[in-house]
Amino acid sequence: MFLFSIALIGCMPSEDIATDTQIIDGDQLPNQNINQIIISKNKGAYKFVERNVSKRKAFKMVQHDGRPAARINLSTEMGGARDDWYRDGVSGYGQRFEYGERKAKAQIFNNEIWTRIEFWLPSETVSTEQTTIFDLKEIRNSQTFGPLLNLAIRDDGQGSVLKIKHNFEGNDCIIGRDGAGENSFCDKIDLNLTIGPIKNFTGRWVSFVSRAIWSNDKNGVYDAWIDGKKVIGYRGNTSFGADRVAFKFGLYRIGLNKIADPKDITIYFSQVGTADTCEELELQNCANLEKTIETLGYPNAPRIFRTNIKQKSDFLESGGTVLKYF
Repeated sequence: MFLFSIALIGCMPSEDIATDTQIIDGDQLPNQNINQIIISKNKGAYKFVERNVSKRKAFKMVQHDGRPAARINLSTEMGGARDDWYRDGVSGYGQRFEYGERKAKAQIFNNEIWTRIEFWLPSETVSTEQTTIFDLKEIRNSQTFGPLLNLAIRDDGQGSVLKIKHNFEGNDCIIGRDGAGENSFCDKIDLNLTIGPIKNFTGRWVSFVSRAIWSNDKNGVYDAWIDGKKVIGYRGNTSFGADRVAFKFGLYRIGLNKIADPKDITIYFSQVGTADTCEELELQNCANLEKTIETLGYPNAPRIFRTNIKQKSDFLESGGTVLKYF
């Protein structure tokens, strides 16, 4: 999570939506406030991320497939924030447009927390490198670290797929100087969970729901469902020293300079939020989801693999400047 440079509040039109004109699919909404898609008690909890590309170019509130939606589009012509766009002295690496929970509103530990997010992808969507749809960031002593979990589009050698990656099995981090800015560097175990080819999740609304109890010991819980099907049932340590977890959604894509002529990418979001119970998220299938809470492991996942990541070790061996140990 990063500080924001463009205020979410104060630059938006009134909350009231005009009712005297029929709004049809594709129309830009009179109200351009992201809060139209935020559900439950989370309105006002999200901030505009500092490293975002231009809001004017990337973001619109529109009517899409019968509902209000946040349309986010990224093109390489938009460039990116310095610490995303430039890596190792080379331009064109990454860009983003995201909203994330403010640290004061982030998810607390040892409480049951339900999360809902719905998204719609065009049929031509691809991502050779990684395009993240949402992630969950650790916050330790007010310092934000890399994601504990993310939902992303990526090609791991079998074409673009929808996948989840989590770091519940190990995550040892430091904060170091990366060029002109700072980033987290972690030694961790990535568990990669392929959900299916991305073509199976385009041209329609896709629903993601999770139930978490964040914990630094064996009492942690993480359950997740996509389109009502259980995909994760994890029990154990869900963090390694954090005191809060922040939810962030939007588009964040990397490795663009490894691809010849990267295509634009577009996503629509609707009905995003967190709550203490499933019912507060305005879901109609809570009873069916709750029936599978005790289903553990990774059902409905055609591929599972782990990778050992040594960012911290490599950073230290290279003589990188450490700003903070944890």
